[in-house]
Amino acid sequence: MCNIVTIEVQQAIIDEVKRISFDIEPKIWLGIKLLATYIKIRPGEMRNVRERDINLESGFIHIPHPKEGSRKNGKFAYLDAEDINLIKSFPRSIDPDLFFFRHMVGKSGVEIGEQFGPKYFKKWWDKACENLGIKGVDLYGGTKHSTATALGEFLTPEEIKRGGTGSSTNRAFERYFQPRRNESAKVVSTIKELQKKQAGKVVELSKQKKLPD
Repeated sequence: MCNIVTIEVQQAIIDEVKRISFDIEPKIWLGIKLLATYIKIRPGEMRNVRERDINLESGFIHIPHPKEGSRKNGKFAYLDAEDINLIKSFPRSIDPDLFFFRHMVGKSGVEIGEQFGPKYFKKWWDKACENLGIKGVDLYGGTKHSTATALGEFLTPEEIKRGGTGSSTNRAFERYFQPRRNESAKVVSTIKELQKKQAGKVVELSKQKKLPD
């Protein structure tokens, strides 16, 4: 079982990630922010997204080889307009084979254009949690599981599965309840409403040195 946090605390952690990492690698914050919203994408899958996998005209991120392994065509996370514009604000490469989440600045042991390492998102998530005094909440639990749990107060489990996590309990579920754009839009819209409701509280929390465990 993963430890989870409220959306309020989750957003405080993500804000702290931005504060400590944005001037170093702004896509660290972007990747973690997207993980907290598009909960069908796992951290490892997000790291492996290539330039060609992001289609901003149609508004989706394609995961060609999901961990579930049962989808011949991969899986799709449908982006809302706000996040389409956010991704557009980041420089893109004309090379479709480049990893989207790559180092833009060279440093010791890392070359420009090199893919983020397997624990890179986790490293910065853990740093933010440590700064805020939060213990025992990993990246997966703090993003996907925390968001999915919060959604349970507003959407049915079926809606969350079809439009959010994309998970299935059996082959029948997979066959008859394929994710649809309108269901994904409903899930993402609800997530964004939850996140924005906490905006004021996050500002207050960010003024404190520590958050409760």
